[in-house]
Amino acid sequence: MESNQLVFGKYEIIEQIGQGAFGKVYSGINIKTMDSVAIKIESRALSLNLLKSEALYLFMLKSVGIPKLYAFGKNDKYNILVETLLAKSLSIILEENKKKIRLKDSLMIAIQIIERIEYLHSKLLIHRDIKPDNFLIGYDDPHIIYLIDFGLCQKYRSNRTRNHIKFSSKSKFT
Repeated sequence: MESNQLVFGKYEIIEQIGQGAFGKVYSGINIKTMDSVAIKIESRALSLNLLKSEALYLFMLKSVGIPKLYAFGKNDKYNILVETLLAKSLSIILEENKKKIRLKDSLMIAIQIIERIEYLHSKLLIHRDIKPDNFLIGYDDPHIIYLIDFGLCQKYRSNRTRNHIKFSSKSKFT
């Protein structure tokens, strides 16, 4: 996808801001409200549908520190997800500070990371991709830590019985 291209008729792609193993992330703008957004693109040729899973979980997980889902859809080539645009990841912040952060800041970050994971677990989910790159600070409030990237997320307990889902050694390691 290219800059100035419109997605879903109202989100304009500005520039690429990231790339992962499964797709690309662009900054964008809602041309009707002028709100900044993140636009994630995944090739449909990969047939992984990680963005479809992520959209489902974002729709379900409405809470502090979870990006807001604005739109999800597809075209001939791509699955496309539009969500809250966030600022720097914890790994970038650590790099910029030469891996030194004040104790008070470290503790505040750790508390929020634990709260995000605890919230996810309360919804019977495991993230399966916890790393500093998947925790970002907000643009509007840099004191809020966001958990992102729910494409590999999975249920670990049954909704009905709340029993732990049986272990399977047939699945690939994630």
